Amino acid sequence: MQKFLIQNEFGQPQELLGEEIRIAGFEELQFILHAWLYDKRGGWAVTERSSGRRITSGPAGTESQAAMQLERQLNMHGKEALMRVLGQGQRSD
Repeated sequence: MQKFLIQNEFGQPQELLGEEIRIAGFEELQFILHAWLYDKRGGWAVTERSSGRRITSGPAGTESQAAMQLERQLNMHGKEALMRVLGQGQRSD
């Protein structure tokens, strides 16, 4: 586990404890798998670091599927659409 400092989607500083996920074709972006309050039972989320935007999430116990789910989500919408969404708002490089 590693600590990542980001500005969340609301522009507030936030520290995430998690691990980086790399996806082929999206190497210039840093995706972080971290704990997230999915519901009362907890869960996980993948956040893009420079924008602080959550890309995908799931319930506790399915963390091993995070990279596959992230890749599926990215491929479904495409890089151009993702970059348009990430480009809106402040970035926390």
